[in-house]
Amino acid sequence: MQTPWGPLGSLDLSNHDLCLEILSCDKHQLAEGLVVENLFDQIVDGLPDILQDAHLLDIDTAVVDTHNEQIGRWHAFVWIRTSTPGLGRYLSALEKRFRTWVVRLDEEQTDFLVREYRNGRSSGEKIPITPFMEQLSGRQASPVSVSPEVRDRARQQQSFWGFLTGTYKSGLGEKVIMPRLFLNHAIQRWFRAVWNLDRILVHGNRIWLLEIKHKFPFGRKELRFGINRGELGVFSRLSEAGIDCFHAILAKPSWTRDTGSGYLLNQLEQREHAALIGCILDQKVIHRMQQGPQGSSPAHTTFTGAGQLSYSSLPASAFKRLGMINASRAVLAKNLARAIEGSDLPLVTDQWLSELRTE
Repeated sequence: MQTPWGPLGSLDLSNHDLCLEILSCDKHQLAEGLVVENLFDQIVDGLPDILQDAHLLDIDTAVVDTHNEQIGRWHAFVWIRTSTPGLGRYLSALEKRFRTWVVRLDEEQTDFLVREYRNGRSSGEKIPITPFMEQLSGRQASPVSVSPEVRDRARQQQSFWGFLTGTYKSGLGEKVIMPRLFLNHAIQRWFRAVWNLDRILVHGNRIWLLEIKHKFPFGRKELRFGINRGELGVFSRLSEAGIDCFHAILAKPSWTRDTGSGYLLNQLEQREHAALIGCILDQKVIHRMQQGPQGSSPAHTTFTGAGQLSYSSLPASAFKRLGMINASRAVLAKNLARAIEGSDLPLVTDQWLSELRTE
C-alpha cells in the first residue's frame, strides 16, 4: 500500500520523528485524544479480571457510510491483529447490519489484504486494499486535507513527546501509527463518512463498544453533552446488530476548547478536577436523543477542520460517575464494570460538574 511517506513496507515506524510527522497530518485534537484513550485503555484492560467470561478484541474497526445503495450503503472493515475469543461473535453481529470485511496485514507487513465475511465465515480471495477500494468505490483515491487551523504544532508535540513516546516506547508504530495509516490512507481516501470503533468487549451474551471522549458540557438551564449525529447513527445501527455502546467522557475541568489534554501530564491541581463519567447508549436512549434538540458544532469538530457537524445531546444527569481520573486504576475499572452490568452508581448532577470547573 502506498502512503504519502512511501510504500507501507518501507516505513521505519521505529523512527519517532517519522511517527510525529504522520500524526501531525491530523488535527491536534487527535494526538491529545490519544493521551486520553491510553488512560482509558489502562482502565479497560482491567475488565477481563473483573467480569466473568469477558474478552477484549485485538482489532480496529472502520465503519463506512458510502451513501451509495448500489454497492451497499453500510460497510464495516475489521482489521484483525490477532484472533481472540469472541471475535467470531463480533463479526457475526456486525454482519446483521453491515456488509462486513476482514482485513489482515500480509506476512511482510507491506499491505492490508481484504476478504468478505459472510454467513459466519471469511470467503473469497484476499485482495490488496487499494485495488479493492478502487473497485468498491468506482473511483480513484482523493487525498484528505486537514486545515492548518486545527493542527497546532505545539499541542501535537506536547502530547507526542510528553506522553505517547514514553508510554508506548517501541510499540508506538504498531499500536498508534499503523491504525492511523489504516484509517486515513487505506479507507478515508475513498470514503469521507468513516468512523473508527475504538475498543470492543465481548462479555457473556453481550457485545460492547467502549468509547471515550474528552470534552466539557454546555448549556445554561441544563448542562448537556453533545454527540455527532453521524456517530449516533452508527451507534444506533450497531445496537440493532446487538452491539451496545458504553459512552464514557473524561469531563474537562477547563470549559474551553483552547485547553487540551496537557494538564493530565503536568498540572496536578487540574487533574484532580477531571471526572470520568459514562452512560449506556442503547436503542431507547439513542432514539430519544435523535428525536430531541439538535445543534451544529463549529469547524474544529469535523475531521478536516472545515464545515460543520450536526449533533444531538444528552443531559449530564443521564451519566453515572465512575470516579475522578486520579483515582486508582482498580477502583475505576471496578466502577466501569459495575456500570456495564447495570449496577447503581452515583448520578452526575449539574452542581457537581460545575463545582469541578476550574475556568
